Amino acid sequence: PDDPAMRGLAGLLYTSRLLLVKGQSLDVDQYYQFGQRWVSLITHVSEFLRVPGYPEMMCIGNTEDKDRDPAIRNGAVHWHTDGSYKLPATAVTMLYAVRVPATGGTTWFCDMASAFDALSEDDQRLAERSMASHLFGAGTDDDEQTPARATQAQSGAEPVRNSLVKVHPVTGRKALYGLGQSPYAIDGLPDAEALNRIRYFKRHAIQPRFLYEHRYEAGDIMLIDCLATMHKATPSEAASSPNADNARIIWRLSTEGLPPALSA
Repeated sequence: PDDPAMRGLAGLLYTSRLLLVKGQSLDVDQYYQFGQRWVSLITHVSEFLRVPGYPEMMCIGNTEDKDRDPAIRNGAVHWHTDGSYKLPATAVTMLYAVRVPATGGTTWFCDMASAFDALSEDDQRLAERSMASHLFGAGTDDDEQTPARATQAQSGAEPVRNSLVKVHPVTGRKALYGLGQSPYAIDGLPDAEALNRIRYFKRHAIQPRFLYEHRYEAGDIMLIDCLATMHKATPSEAASSPNADNARIIWRLSTEGLPPALSA
């Protein structure tokens, strides 16, 4: 069915790569229904993050018993692209700020489309012909120290291959893709050379001119075009209770495919 509101939201998101919807007051079921309007919701590989009764929804924060483990609480404080290790790739991630800390708790975003545009033509061609292998948690980067948890590499999962450049299915715009957390090899290159190439393009992408830091307010829903961005959380300490000044609760949903409203 035709859904003008969703078509408008999707158009804004894919044009801007980030879309902030403010002032929301949703319970878990209302938020879940909103996510379902985008298309197929994804069940994340990390079972310990799932919200009971809503297997596709993750609770990210520092208030639950699981969050006393820094490997869980700060498991996303590195640059990454959601779902770069799976096919079909994650298309949209939405982060609903249920509880925000008095300080900190921000998310950094990287505009990978603008980063690609700023490359020299030679580097653009090099990135486009570089086919990387991805597994959740298999990427390494000496500049980012992230607590390690369960990884696909440890479970024997099959790697997914993606070019370091993705052509957006809606806008047709090219963007650097999947440069953090999951890429560990490039076809035809020795391991060290492959990692150096991934690192080279990542260093280019995370220059300050391509970055935005978002400080949440309660009721924010940040929608992320995962086909044209990377993001990372900032570290936090465990909160003593959900009402503590440093308490942070984010409900995350991710989707694959394009919203039906775009084809209506």
